[in-house]
Amino acid sequence: MWTAAEATCQALATDLPGDWDRARSALSGVAGLPPERCWEIKVTESLRQAVDLRAAHPGVRLQVDSAGVGDDCPRQLTGLAVLDGPFAGQPVPAVSAAGGTHVRLEGFFVNVDRILVDGTPIDNGGQQFGPQFGPFVFSAPPATGTSAVRVTVEATPPVSGAAVLVYSDQSPPGPGPTPTAPPTSGPATTPPASAPQSGSTTRLTETQP
Repeated sequence: MWTAAEATCQALATDLPGDWDRARSALSGVAGLPPERCWEIKVTESLRQAVDLRAAHPGVRLQVDSAGVGDDCPRQLTGLAVLDGPFAGQPVPAVSAAGGTHVRLEGFFVNVDRILVDGTPIDNGGQQFGPQFGPFVFSAPPATGTSAVRVTVEATPPVSGAAVLVYSDQSPPGPGPTPTAPPTSGPATTPPASAPQSGSTTRLTETQP
């Protein structure tokens, strides 16, 4: 996407047909973006608009207006995703009371300065939560006598929203037991107590399928 952005900006600056061809080709390689990548989606929409306008009006030089007031991509925490442990991928973000589980912030962020659990900043080993635009992952702190905590984010510009992280040492629900066939025994034989006498017979029995 950023390669397409660079090519389109170059085409807007030079207005050369070859540069517009390169911008169009670069944009064709931009695959569908996930909805949480709001900024990249909005940038791609603007790039396509420029290329489509230039194709519809050949010979007309485009002029880029300055950005207006507002933000099409509000920075917001919308949820949490547990990345490891027995609750990884479950709809309800739950972690062990011992802490240490890796949890990812869900939403749209440009940067994250601090992650707060019930209002207290967590220790991330002195490392920044970057890179910018994420993903932003932190280690869940141990439980302190509560079954759920409120997670918020401090950043500049500010990030709104909050999410709840649940502590649980119970196993997550799983599928029921897998049916199995009843055990079967092999052919039943009754060995003789001693070697058969002359004229006697030994009969072996076998279960029918």
